[in-house]
Amino acid sequence: MKPGDPGDPGAASGELPADGPAAEAERLRRERGQLVRSLGELTEKYEEKVEELSLVRMVGDALGSSLDLRTVCGATVDILQEQVGPESCSIMLLDRDGALVLAAARGAFDDAAATFEIAAQAPTLAPGQGIAGAAVAERRIVRVDDVEDDDRFVPRDDRSDAAEIRSLLCLPLIARDRVVGVINLSDSVPDAFHEDHERILAIIANTLSMAVENARLFDEVSRSREALANENQTLRRQLQGRTALEGLVGQSPAFRRVLQLVEKVADTRATVLITGESGTGKEVIARTLHQGGAIDGDESPFVAINCAALPESLLEAELFGIERGVATGVDARIGTFERASGGTLFLDEIGDMAPAVQAKVLRVIQERQVVRVGASKPIPVDVRLVAATHQDLDRAIAEGRFRQDLYYRLKVITIHIPPLRERREDVLPLAEHFLARFTARHDRPQRPIGRAAARALLAHRWPGNVRELEHAVEQAVLLADDGEIRPGDLGLQAASADGIRVELPLDVHDFGEVMDDVQALAERTLIARALDAHDNNRTHAARALGLSRRALIYKVQRYGLD
Repeated sequence: MKPGDPGDPGAASGELPADGPAAEAERLRRERGQLVRSLGELTEKYEEKVEELSLVRMVGDALGSSLDLRTVCGATVDILQEQVGPESCSIMLLDRDGALVLAAARGAFDDAAATFEIAAQAPTLAPGQGIAGAAVAERRIVRVDDVEDDDRFVPRDDRSDAAEIRSLLCLPLIARDRVVGVINLSDSVPDAFHEDHERILAIIANTLSMAVENARLFDEVSRSREALANENQTLRRQLQGRTALEGLVGQSPAFRRVLQLVEKVADTRATVLITGESGTGKEVIARTLHQGGAIDGDESPFVAINCAALPESLLEAELFGIERGVATGVDARIGTFERASGGTLFLDEIGDMAPAVQAKVLRVIQERQVVRVGASKPIPVDVRLVAATHQDLDRAIAEGRFRQDLYYRLKVITIHIPPLRERREDVLPLAEHFLARFTARHDRPQRPIGRAAARALLAHRWPGNVRELEHAVEQAVLLADDGEIRPGDLGLQAASADGIRVELPLDVHDFGEVMDDVQALAERTLIARALDAHDNNRTHAARALGLSRRALIYKVQRYGLD
């Protein structure tokens, strides 16, 4: 009997042979399942690679747009916080002694990265100290699932989240086979990080390492170029016998805008009005304008006169000249307008000029000729006029103390120099500039500015602006005894122990603005004291001040206390 015949038992029961259609269907189902699993794995790997490429591009775009070290580090912790999502992340860089110094940080409740002035930061970890130090020493990723089980962990009293850290992930930044820093991720729960975090961190580290190294190299090249430019300027001064301009130092956005405006109008003959507080360097800017607009090369004169230093009668004679015999014992002499003819006349503190003298200055500007006191014959003059004032001339016009027509003649171009407290980025470069100058002038040994002194310079409000900073650095050069400049050498007057020292301007016009400044000073001082009292623990300081931690972080960044 053959299979399938009517008498076959298998045919009667409806069962299929082992190699029948059902077996084939089962085999196909198994193959389809395997293909689905393989496709899922491939899709997962594909999405992982897309994620990596997207992250590489994001990091490259962010870091490739700047060669500023603080900008590079700040952009990186922003990307880490947004893409990886740790509770907190930071970047520490190696200093010249091999210690780790905090460069940038961001937490889960911080809206943006906080960056730090490396030169003013005390070492965060000594060489080889802590888990981050181990990552640097071993040149590999170190992941700790629970810091309570790792003796290398070093709690930091100056970090508000130190007591909450349980998980840590540290990765060294290696550029050109040299460790330059470390990336840290931390969390308050154990086992927060895994292999995916290591993979993502490694992607960012490769780009960041080169960005940090390039930023440092760029800074070194910039310093070298500045040194060469200063040397070239010195040689030119020696060859040509002219005085070099000093003080045009600053990289802050506010000061760069000033320099850009100066560059645009320096080679013109336009009248310029320079405004700004006392000590901001208005005469330095005026001399720079003169150098760019001199019509007779290096021989063109630059004449400066302080309008607030002379009474009205003497100021008139000084400006316009005087004929012999006008008064007993008076000899004829030319005025500053004549002496400056062919060059630049700088009228400093023109807001203090008497109205009668203002009218005569306006006439000289309009007619380009001057009449000496006691004479009737006009003398032609060709002068570029640069004026400066610390006063609010709009208010002076409204109060009848300054002529509006003269104001419009003077303000063809207005250059406002911001106070030093609004361009903190320039404090340390200016201090280094003055340090080099006074070290050479007084023949004193070269001493660097110590970290504590740098912090004191950045914390001071500088009511006297650049002039006050210049005097503080000169004092430090003369008084310093140690191997570096210390805070006591600078002679900066700090707030008294019993209260806050407030310096009010002599002429208060906008009481609301002054009130805002006083309140801001008081708030800044109280926040600084609270942080100091709680060893920079922001959580405890915020609780003592009655603020939320997030509000405190905002105010710390606003007042430059980070």
